[in-house]
Amino acid sequence: MKGLRLFWSFMKSSSAEILENKNVYVSSFIALVVLGNIETFFPSMGVVTESTLAIVLTVAATLVTFIILSKVVLIQKQNHGGVGELKYFVPTFLLYNLYYSFLFFAGLLLFVIPGFYILIYYAMVPFVAVLDDENEGSFFSESKRLVKKNISLVAWASLINLIIEFSALLFSPIDNLVVKGIANFLFSIPDAFITLVMTVATVKVYYYLKKS
Repeated sequence: MKGLRLFWSFMKSSSAEILENKNVYVSSFIALVVLGNIETFFPSMGVVTESTLAIVLTVAATLVTFIILSKVVLIQKQNHGGVGELKYFVPTFLLYNLYYSFLFFAGLLLFVIPGFYILIYYAMVPFVAVLDDENEGSFFSESKRLVKKNISLVAWASLINLIIEFSALLFSPIDNLVVKGIANFLFSIPDAFITLVMTVATVKVYYYLKKS
């Protein structure tokens, strides 16, 4: 339970930080809300679902989302005395998130346990890659070393991040486009805020583990 209480404290402090610095995070929040509704606009744009154009737009929206989250992580790094440029930050953060996601899904295909082992023990890999300027490339081993300091804390953060990733699929079975669009819009508002909170909180978890 100590890990859960600590995780909750990071969530509360991250939420407070975002609300106290609205001018810093409001553009990211609005952009995430818009991107969260991009597929809702497909019919009005004449874009057929599962068409090549729809896939291209969805991938583009995902890339822009990573740019936004990279900016949030960079802001946190600067707040902790670090430096960096967004044009170098984004590709690294995206690449190691892709590595992490690929390993997770590969682990799930092999068996559930390897997947969740990867989900937890390699959760810090993208953050080590962009926040640790002294690391020479051993991002995966460093992630395991950090996670072992407080496994339950990282497990909670990893599970919540996973739930956020798949939560939007709840509206997929809805056939009525109007109902689906309204439901998706209403959901995208808290989803965008929680995404920002979890991004900031995960960075805080990283720095906590690094210093402990």
